[in-house]
Amino acid sequence: MKTLKITLITWIFTAFFSHAASGQMNAVADTTGDYAAVKHTIEQGIGWAIEKDFEAMYKMWADNLFLFWLTSDSKVIGLEDFKKYSEVWKDPEFRGTHFAFRDLRIIFSQSRDVAWYSCFLDDCSSYKGKESCLKNVFQTGVLEKRDGHWVHVLMHGAYPIDKIPENYVRKFYSDLFENQD
Repeated sequence: MKTLKITLITWIFTAFFSHAASGQMNAVADTTGDYAAVKHTIEQGIGWAIEKDFEAMYKMWADNLFLFWLTSDSKVIGLEDFKKYSEVWKDPEFRGTHFAFRDLRIIFSQSRDVAWYSCFLDDCSSYKGKESCLKNVFQTGVLEKRDGHWVHVLMHGAYPIDKIPENYVRKFYSDLFENQD
């Protein structure tokens, strides 16, 4: 009997921690497909750049979206503003190459029509044949289910202050170091 209790307790802890590690802490299993749909929308918010399907990408964003990426000139409010912001990506020399999300956590509102997430993102692209990658960007966002499909209403990317890449420090803060005695 003692062995059965230990086995049962071990199984419960394993099941709980496996479920917790997957990022799905909902008490009820997702039978709606919303978790998969939200995850797909989050991934394609970056992954669209591989195929460069702008119309599909625009459909993933709400008309009243808010986007704030890594620099102060990246604040975008509304879909029309986003379309203007995205013009630079239409350059034939630009192409998304690969991306990866780590530690993706998705939480749903009680009404299950809003989801928010956090993750670490690697977003890589090439421009004129030169590869570049944003690595370990802390990304957060909010999606809402509108007219039966999930759209981004907010996305934010930032580097934790202790993880800012050297090239960003040199580009944006070099004057702080050059004028020292």
